[in-house]
Amino acid sequence: MNKQIDLSQLWQILKRSFLAMIILGILGMAVAYFGAKTLIAPKYEADTSLLVNRKQDNDPNMQLNAQQADVQIINTYKDIITRPVVLQAVADDLTSPQRVITKKAEKAVYGTRYNATTGVRERYVVEKAKPAKYKLEPAKYTNLTADDLAKMVSVSTQQNSQVFTVNVKDNDPVRARDIANEVAKVFEQKIAKMMSISNLSVVSKATANPTPVSPRLNLIAIVGLGIGVLIAFMWGLIRELTDQTVKDLDFITDSLGLVDLGAVNYVQRMKDIDEVIQATKAKYDDDVDSFDGPNLPQRSRRRV
Repeated sequence: MNKQIDLSQLWQILKRSFLAMIILGILGMAVAYFGAKTLIAPKYEADTSLLVNRKQDNDPNMQLNAQQADVQIINTYKDIITRPVVLQAVADDLTSPQRVITKKAEKAVYGTRYNATTGVRERYVVEKAKPAKYKLEPAKYTNLTADDLAKMVSVSTQQNSQVFTVNVKDNDPVRARDIANEVAKVFEQKIAKMMSISNLSVVSKATANPTPVSPRLNLIAIVGLGIGVLIAFMWGLIRELTDQTVKDLDFITDSLGLVDLGAVNYVQRMKDIDEVIQATKAKYDDDVDSFDGPNLPQRSRRRV
């Protein structure tokens, strides 16, 4: 049945559903907050910034052209970073044992002395050269592929800026930091060989950020609150639309075309007819006694 609702009815629905809206709103907010906190794995972000800048000439026009060229080439760098040529090398470095230097190499120390036989000053070794010492460290991570890195790594830039940022999102803040720094390191080495230019330098290294960037629990809680309030209001609206009871006498006369013969007041539901008869009789006796009054003569009271 088609039914129209005016603003006054909406206000009445809002008032009747106010308590349910509060309860369901708080319940929805709690469910959304704790559900997201429990079921959604947090994501952490680490980023490192790189600067594209080549050696500048003294000519101002040449400097401007070089800067514009560096800005334009950032788009190419962004595309190369997310390619397997870089990400595969990063994955191999992070999942393979690494040789780490523990002691730097030392050069030989020479001295000079005079040779009386030849009459020439000769150079001799005072201390022999010492090679660098290395140790093999185990791989930092396992089961990390270029496809996995492609889902984690993104590149962001600002307009007319020579600095671009490599962003990494991962479930582990330390691993996100290591991946970001390794991407910057590998890309700096690869780009110098691929394009035969060395105009890239790391501005800032990534650090481990213990604060997750997702899920945004506060926003999810607000959404849960809104959904709970909306459900309560819609439930009240549906009840109003499906209510078939007659609330106005004009509906009987105007809509149905019936004659209004009168109104019957509400009658309390009777559980037991005998109890109702006894209660009515007791009430009648009390009314009679109160009508006689306590000051009437005994004879008059019996006549009555």
